[in-house]
This record gives sequence, structure tokens and C-alpha cells, in this order.
Amino acid sequence: MVGEVRGTFAERMAEARRLRPGAFAHLFDGRPQVVIKTTQLLPDQAIQLATAYGYRHLETRGSKAVRRRVFVPDPEAAARQEALAPGTPFEVAARHPAFHRASARAARNHAELVRNEMNLLKLVPAAVVIFLGAIGMAAQLISTGKGALIVPLCFAVLLDTGVVWLTWSRMRKRRGLLAQADRLTRQYPPYGFRAWTP
Repeated sequence: MVGEVRGTFAERMAEARRLRPGAFAHLFDGRPQVVIKTTQLLPDQAIQLATAYGYRHLETRGSKAVRRRVFVPDPEAAARQEALAPGTPFEVAARHPAFHRASARAARNHAELVRNEMNLLKLVPAAVVIFLGAIGMAAQLISTGKGALIVPLCFAVLLDTGVVWLTWSRMRKRRGLLAQADRLTRQYPPYGFRAWTP
């Protein structure tokens, strides 16, 4: 019945978001590769789920519209200490430290995903070319006085600012995740995850 659903819309959406990784938990059954599309899970959800089952991010394929994140089993012994057995129900996996920001391995895996998806070889040259183009347009605007150059100049400046901000925010996020992993490793030695019972 509709009347049995409790909570505000925001609370129901948060609960649905929390349970969404459960629909993909069956993929982590010990297979050599698991592919999750960006339209299926958010990056943090995919990393949490992969870490809980002992996988790590290998690469991201595809276009920006629909990317496919590839996860493979983590060969490190520490990952096996933290990982759940293949086929563990999501109701049990949801209590894993990776889902509660209490796993250094999940933070490191997320930082690795951010690094793998941040293509500096494309972003830095693009920012330089846009910047040089903006300088050229500004010089031409000053020398010729053509007011038609104001719009493309403003667009180039805004685009360059956006590229620089995007690169900086990704680098900052990665540094924050690595700092979180170091803190969790010191807090929960030796492997860096909070003790729990499946």
C-alpha cells in the first residue's frame, strides 16, 4: 500500500541510493573482470561495492556520456583480509567498512579511480591552447577595437577557468582521499579498516 511508505521524499531517495549497489552485488562473484557503467552506479558506490568484494579499479573505457569502469580482483593480501566471500548477500555487504568511510583500501581505490579518469595529457594542453587563444583575441581586440571579439574572448576565458578548476578539484579530491586512507591506516592498524563481523 502507498500509505505504508514512511519518511520524506529526501529520506526515501537517500534510502534508495543506499540500497542501489545491491542490484549489482551479484556481479562480484569471483569473475576476472566486472564492468559497471556510469549510468548504473556513482563512482563512490562502485568503489565501495568493489572494495567490499575484494576488487580494485583497473581502467575506465568509453565516452564521457556512458563510461564503463572495469574492476578486477585485488591481488594484495590485505585486500583478501578485508574482502567478503563471493556471493555474500548485499544485506551483509552493506555493513562492510567500505560503505561507512572506515576503509583505507576503499579510499585508496577511489583515489586511483580519480587518477585514472583524470587525463592530464589532454586537459593541460587544452588549457594552454585556450589561454593562448584568449591572449590572441585580447590583443586583436585592443589593436583593432572590434567589439565582436568580446563574446568569444569571454567564452574562452570562462572555458579555460572551467578546465583549470576541474583539474584542480580532481587533484584536491585525490589528495583528500589519500589523506583519509593514511588516517584510517593509523587509526585501524595493520590493514586500515574498522573491525566488523559479517
